[in-house]
Amino acid sequence: MNNLRKAIALLLSLCLMAGAALSLAESAAAIETEPAATEVTEAVPVATVQLAATDVVARVNGADVLWGDVEPYYASLVNYYGEPDASMIDMYRAFAMETAIVMVLSQQTAAANGLDQYTDEEKAALELTLTTDWQTALDNWVSTNAALSDTATEEEKAAAYQDAEAYYLTLGYDLEKLREDYLERDIYDRAATFVTKDVVVTDEEITAQYEQHVAGDQALYENDVDAYEQQVQLYNMQYASELPWYHPAGYRYIKHILLDVDTALMSRYTDLAARLEEQMSDETQAADDAAAALDLVAIETAAEVTAAPETTQTPVTQADVDTAKADILASVQAKVEEINQKIADGEDFDALIAQYAVKADGSATDPGMTGGSYPDGYEVSLASASFVPAFVEAAFSVSAIGDVSAPYISDYGVHIIKYMADVPAGPVALTDALKDTIRTTLKDERDNAAMDAWQKAAAIEYTGLVPSMASLQTEEDTAAE
Repeated sequence: MNNLRKAIALLLSLCLMAGAALSLAESAAAIETEPAATEVTEAVPVATVQLAATDVVARVNGADVLWGDVEPYYASLVNYYGEPDASMIDMYRAFAMETAIVMVLSQQTAAANGLDQYTDEEKAALELTLTTDWQTALDNWVSTNAALSDTATEEEKAAAYQDAEAYYLTLGYDLEKLREDYLERDIYDRAATFVTKDVVVTDEEITAQYEQHVAGDQALYENDVDAYEQQVQLYNMQYASELPWYHPAGYRYIKHILLDVDTALMSRYTDLAARLEEQMSDETQAADDAAAALDLVAIETAAEVTAAPETTQTPVTQADVDTAKADILASVQAKVEEINQKIADGEDFDALIAQYAVKADGSATDPGMTGGSYPDGYEVSLASASFVPAFVEAAFSVSAIGDVSAPYISDYGVHIIKYMADVPAGPVALTDALKDTIRTTLKDERDNAAMDAWQKAAAIEYTGLVPSMASLQTEEDTAAE
């Protein structure tokens, strides 16, 4: 399967870096929390082949792969994802078997090329890594679960760490098992490095890849602002892996201070504005109906059609909306003047965002400005539909880079925007950082291809006791036809 190495890499991160329990240097919370992406189901008794540790499930270049070799990887999957139900048990087994096969193949490659020999310095470095990670795991568990006080005795601390070791033992891990797994993972890494040692990416290939991306994105985004902005948003929300390689013309980088507004004042303003808009829409529709009626029936009938329906609400005027808007501006006037004075004094706009763009509870009024996703600011054009009209209007109310707008009101609050820079139209710059990114991407793709070829060149046989990933994929494809 083309994605086998990705699957193997996932299992290695779970199994060889000490599984679910020992993604150790992460966080204590991660140790105790089940992965959100997969729902753990209750184990269901299934009529499946029962395997003994000595059962041969596959052969790699003539070397037997036993169920006893596979079972630790299967156990890591269970520890991480929970017991499989009837529909997943074969997938668990196949996944674990493919990992064991790759590990046997890596050990064979390492032995044939002297990669399994370690100097004293290399052994010491590996030992330091695993003992440090083990201690981190114990510390994380104790800090999360033991509830030790600042005055805890040495005996209480020792008992807590014994509990931590007991917890990891239930997941199949102690320091010695971790030592075996780290050595196995290191040998795999050495074998993978050996297999991919001849993979190179030239500067010419990087340039060609860059030009290909630019041409594709220019076709997609040059005349489609909505598609461009959607891709930018998806990237910043971490739903897309890359930003567009081509910028349409007419964009500015905009940052803003979003001032929080009293809820009652904002509700009054938005309600009146919505009612006025509805009234105007009704009047327009009535006029259209009247015009159509005049073409079809007598004037008397048209008069009946255009008669305004009775209403129980007092009509809203533009003056009402303007008054509500003025009340909002008055409520933040002192803060606006304070901000403007600090800007005039040369204070950093980002610092002012952090100081003033906060709600009563201390949270950010616009997390996009403070969360780091938009370091240069939002990309805004006159045609932008991703932002409320008041924000777009504010963004283009100033003419020079560095200018700060007057306060503008939207449903979100009061905006004070700063025109940070123009977004250069055309292809993104081929910087050294982007070259490195392209090089890494191409190298990873070619490394994967080299690893796939390495596996395909091996003589791998399956005995049938455990289905292979390829056979499961074939079954799935056949069922889908």
